Amino acid sequence: MHCRFLRAGMPASAGFFILLIFPAGLPAAADLTPENAASDGAAAQSNARQSPDTERHEAQNHEPQSHESHGTFEAIYDGKLKKIAGGKVRLAAMQNEDGGYTFEYSIMPGRLIRLFTRGTLRETTKFDVIDGRPRALDYTLYNTLGSKPRNGHVAFDWERGIVTGNYKEKAIDIPIPENAADRSMLQLILMADLRNDNLQQRYWAYDKDEFIPIRVERLGEETIETPVGKFSTVVLRYAEEEDTGDTVLWCAGELGYLPVRIRANDEGKEVLVAKLTALTGSPAD
Repeated sequence: MHCRFLRAGMPASAGFFILLIFPAGLPAAADLTPENAASDGAAAQSNARQSPDTERHEAQNHEPQSHESHGTFEAIYDGKLKKIAGGKVRLAAMQNEDGGYTFEYSIMPGRLIRLFTRGTLRETTKFDVIDGRPRALDYTLYNTLGSKPRNGHVAFDWERGIVTGNYKEKAIDIPIPENAADRSMLQLILMADLRNDNLQQRYWAYDKDEFIPIRVERLGEETIETPVGKFSTVVLRYAEEEDTGDTVLWCAGELGYLPVRIRANDEGKEVLVAKLTALTGSPAD
């Protein structure tokens, strides 16, 4: 596949999450138990944090800058890769004791994919809300899919306008572009911008060790039926600049513009379709 994000099975954002993960394989269901999730998350942060500067910036950014509210929810999607193999994707936004929030993305495999690969991929972002818009503070990647772990951790220092941390053994210290977030948070920002009638044409998604430009286009409106219900949606298309693949999202205004259907294309061919099958809480709150 020529699509940048599909090549490594990694998302550039929550919007890319499903289409990018299945090509590289999904983790065993046992890896996604609450007990393992806690231990995996601790291991990921331990492996990713290596410099005193990163620790200091992380501590600064963990303090919530605002107590504006954000909806808490858990959404489950069923997906099929090339109409054959599939699995489930979980998105969840939770409120922390300090008044801030955590957004978590994790995957659960279908039986066919479990025959070929083992490992875990989990992304978590601590964030606050400024003027009705989520803002990433601290991002952790834990990825043991494949032969070598690809873990990372960065802190967003908005006062200094830089991201610092590590990806694998590489130190990260780069400026934050306009309309930027880590790749798992981009979906929440798109949802917020739709709610606020402030959708931008260009965003930047932090992916592994760099920010990648993402173009967004509003295609129109469509009614979509899902196991959760029937929804009027706004249809968005977005992709990395100068890339052959793209993602189309059907975002339901009734659900705070949470996607209820997702389709991934590469060179004009459909490679994955995912549909919302379960939802608790409300992203619209």
